Amino acid sequence: MHLKVRSEIILLASQVQTNNAIGRIMGIHGETITKWRNRYAAVEAELITTEKETPRKLLAIIEKTLSDEQRSGKSPKFTDEQVACIIALSLQKPEELGLPFSHWTPSLLRDEAIKRGIVTSISDMQVSRFLKRERFKTSPS
Repeated sequence: MHLKVRSEIILLASQVQTNNAIGRIMGIHGETITKWRNRYAAVEAELITTEKETPRKLLAIIEKTLSDEQRSGKSPKFTDEQVACIIALSLQKPEELGLPFSHWTPSLLRDEAIKRGIVTSISDMQVSRFLKRERFKTSPS
């Protein structure tokens, strides 16, 4: 989606549209248009050379130019495997696991995930987020 919007900015810019005109056409803020026009302009000479010498590499350069830059940030606290194990646990009936309740709650699921060593700690809210993201409910039928 982002590549499409950014490509449209560049195409409109190549038609000598002003940033204000592009902003009105696309409903995008002028700073965003300036950012992508400048980023594209910075590699324009490379793109022209690549198109002449190795055209098969052109698309990769355009995609790289119009993609988001790597951002710093905190790495995820839970691995995909841990999330998958919690979701898999939520799909099992508690009675079949020998547990004294018939339906999962986020709190009971949290406690069981910690007991089984899936995670060392996790909040009820985080368990709920995992299930909501995957569109699961804590009570299997």
